[in-house]
Amino acid sequence: MRVIQRSAFIALLGLAMIAPGFARETHAQVRASERATLSQTADGTIVTIDYARPRARGRANLFGGVVKWGEIWTPGANWATTLLTNRDITVDGHAVPKGKYSMWFVVKQDEWTMILDPRFQRYHEDRPDSTAKQIRWKFKPDAGDATDVLTWTFPEVRPDGAQLRFAWGTSRADFNVVVRPSHPLAITRAAAEPFLGVYKWKWTEGTSIEMTMTLYYDDGMIKQKYDPFPNWYPLLQDQPMVRINDAWFIPAIVRDGKVWEMDSDMIFEFGVKTSKARTFEMRNSKDDVMAKGARAPK
Repeated sequence: MRVIQRSAFIALLGLAMIAPGFARETHAQVRASERATLSQTADGTIVTIDYARPRARGRANLFGGVVKWGEIWTPGANWATTLLTNRDITVDGHAVPKGKYSMWFVVKQDEWTMILDPRFQRYHEDRPDSTAKQIRWKFKPDAGDATDVLTWTFPEVRPDGAQLRFAWGTSRADFNVVVRPSHPLAITRAAAEPFLGVYKWKWTEGTSIEMTMTLYYDDGMIKQKYDPFPNWYPLLQDQPMVRINDAWFIPAIVRDGKVWEMDSDMIFEFGVKTSKARTFEMRNSKDDVMAKGARAPK
């Protein structure tokens, strides 16, 4: 009885596997180069790479062999690799307006060329011709550790951008992505004037010690100074306040003239009356009030 049942099951399985619907589903689920997507956000700008991931499978001559010298090749497989950005960016100093692009490399022995083409829905064999709308620049790949599966990553993220890395085989290339700051550091003296001065404040919970915050204008920015010294966040001393709304500011930490960090859990909301800030509340990212302060009398 068991033999008959087993034979019947095998027969049914064979019929299922040759059925058109089953064959299509199986083919769609298994690919030699699986699709992958990665996104990175930097100061509200989102950069997304969508690509298929071919494997080296022990082939040592990926470039100059699998990918011929001089060939226009999408750094992926199947449908062309794409780059999508929701805001204008620069990549290696080259302006890339917001939008979606197919990505291509021209691979040569001495140097490669990056091509970003606004015609993004293309198969890998549908190589683009040269047009004025393309964004092109030359670069030289580096040697790195062997990578079997073609990989795009963001190994470094900064407040003003990120590093985008391509790796396959022993070849690696890094691209510097820079985003536009959503809230610039610079503020005019006239715009800063209503907020400058000395404020007395306390945390709403914990210590009842009254503290002093002084806002002063320096080098085109509003800067903050605390007394006593802010051992709760010492890096904020003499650092800028970034304006995010008419009367809202976030403390920032600047290194080498660039925003290194902004603390969204310290949002200063000032109460302005008769063209001057009189009070403030410090709120966290959940909108909880963490501290309250008022302008000190002269």
